[in-house]
Amino acid sequence: MKGQSSRVLLLLAFLSADLSGGESCYEPTDQDPYLYFSHKTAYQLIFNSKFKPVPYCRPTFVWMFIRPGTSYPNTNESMAIRQLHQFRDRVIKNHEERRNGHLCKHVLDSLKLWEFEVNPTSEDDISPQGRMDMQLLAKRTKDKMSEVLVKEINRNTFKIYASEDQKVMNSAEEFSKTMFGDNFQSKVPIEKIQKNSSFIGSESCPKWTDAVHNSEASLFRKTPEYLEMVSQMSKRLGFLENITDSIIHAMYESCRYNKALVIESYPAWCGLFTRQELQLLEYYEDLDYYYKYGYGSEINTKVGCPIARELMGYLNAVAKNDSDRPSAVFRFGSSAGLLTTLLALGVAKDTIPLTHSNYHAQYRRQWRMSQVDPFSSNFAAVFYKCDQGDEENKVMFYLNEGVYDYPGCNVGLCSWKFVENKFKHYLAPNGCNDEVCRDRSRASGVRCAALVTALIPIVLAYLHV
Repeated sequence: MKGQSSRVLLLLAFLSADLSGGESCYEPTDQDPYLYFSHKTAYQLIFNSKFKPVPYCRPTFVWMFIRPGTSYPNTNESMAIRQLHQFRDRVIKNHEERRNGHLCKHVLDSLKLWEFEVNPTSEDDISPQGRMDMQLLAKRTKDKMSEVLVKEINRNTFKIYASEDQKVMNSAEEFSKTMFGDNFQSKVPIEKIQKNSSFIGSESCPKWTDAVHNSEASLFRKTPEYLEMVSQMSKRLGFLENITDSIIHAMYESCRYNKALVIESYPAWCGLFTRQELQLLEYYEDLDYYYKYGYGSEINTKVGCPIARELMGYLNAVAKNDSDRPSAVFRFGSSAGLLTTLLALGVAKDTIPLTHSNYHAQYRRQWRMSQVDPFSSNFAAVFYKCDQGDEENKVMFYLNEGVYDYPGCNVGLCSWKFVENKFKHYLAPNGCNDEVCRDRSRASGVRCAALVTALIPIVLAYLHV
């Protein structure tokens, strides 16, 4: 019996030894792996499925802003991920030939089996998982808001808006088919939003490109915690010198795209990171978005004004019992469009700004993109008419199908007077500053170029006289 136990211990020691000569090897130890990958988190992992009807209240109007469903990597991301095939071969060589690597055999075997190819025609488009995201979201919305959505379906009772981006339009179509039927276009056509529209968000704003200088994310890559992560990962994979930051991020991209595209999987590249390293990379991504699309840049808080003004206008019309207003409005747009809308409404705002130096203090931050802006993220406002309480008109906001509780509301249920007063500036005649995104220097340049173009035929005609 003692000899048999010894053989078992020897076998366990062999299985936990790496290929470099007997030292303990690296393998993921979490029974509950960390799966929160900032703005590329799978929606199925975070959405709130516990919807409860509001007692003594009935919904009368729904407004939603919806980000596209899970999508494939774009062209640049796909190129970076494809390069990992060669890098993977170097990691295998480090283990099997040079004996420098520290991955356990089954972790290395998983890496050997890894393949990730995206058809170029599908790049940056919605995936099968993304289509399912939209279908399920539409079904749940239809079930929860059945009192609103039972009305006659036509272009006056329901509005659907979508930007021209392919994955946005395809997401809108999948959602609408489930909500209104396969032939919805004949009843409720999708209204396209032009790329230069103020309803797109920051990406349609010329000044936004110039105003956003994100040095904080760059500085974070120089912190001791980040540099230690790069060093440890390099040693783990068998490299004597540190691997590049671009390789680290290609590994991370592959990890989170694979997970989002195939929910049941645990991708090979994810298994090379420790839980702490994944949290570090999540913060880096959140920090990048904080200054690119979030509260870190003042212009971002203003760009979402047109959409916030639209929402308040609809809510105000419902409060006044305007019979001409629609029953529901569904807007489909980019991550940037959703985030700038949330900013205009003060959602997910931290009291202390995110910086490169306060990573540990921001563990419980509101600006956590895995919870705020994953794939298929959405924000909804529902107007309720209530039979009890001090006020008939109530409003509730939902972030990713979970109740968003504004301070001053009753477990998320807000009186209309509170909402009206909080956002009354959007209802004013000049509620949005149209000059925010207007770049006068560029506009004057365009006018000058147009003038020159117009003068060319005249000058040429004069020269030929």
